[in-house]
Amino acid sequence: MTKIEKRSNIIAAALKLFSSTHNVNKVSIEAIAAEAQVSPTTIYNIFHDRDTLIYEVVKELARVNIERNKAIVHSNLPFPQKLISIVSGKMDITDKVNSEIIEKMLSQDKKIAPFVDDIYEHEIKPLWNEIITAGKKEGYVDPALDEKAVVMYLDIMEAGLKSKSGIFKDIKQNLGLLANLTHIMFYGFLKKEIDLFGKEQK
Repeated sequence: MTKIEKRSNIIAAALKLFSSTHNVNKVSIEAIAAEAQVSPTTIYNIFHDRDTLIYEVVKELARVNIERNKAIVHSNLPFPQKLISIVSGKMDITDKVNSEIIEKMLSQDKKIAPFVDDIYEHEIKPLWNEIITAGKKEGYVDPALDEKAVVMYLDIMEAGLKSKSGIFKDIKQNLGLLANLTHIMFYGFLKKEIDLFGKEQK
């Protein structure tokens, strides 16, 4: 195997083992090496230490998720199916990936935060702008909706998730909570529309 192949196998092995345990720290380098079919020395030679390996796993998970969402957004699927595919993918990741890894993705850790912030600014926000634009064209999103308001809303959501990253500790046991949060994100919490700003009286 080439060094690139070994690196890819190690990250895949680590993600697999991290996702099957309640405590990432209990997964030994030896176990990861056995799963990746390399020696523990090879892991240290490539990643230098355990923390770096964990950060690379987080980066790979984010990269795969972004590429998947890009493919969905740029596909010919109708708007509702795009949203369903994106949301189902996020639910799947939350269900299968260890909560500690998800917390790392939302944390302010000095090693991973700059990467996550860059992904958010240059990948996630532009994708959401594309989604909103497509939704307006297909009649699912209010055409009067100011895109600046959408961007501000996303910023608030992102900041909120970072400040409450601990909620993901028990999210696997309460996926209904994630479903409710997702519902509120898209629909708000009102079942019936109320003329809050007196538009109907004008």
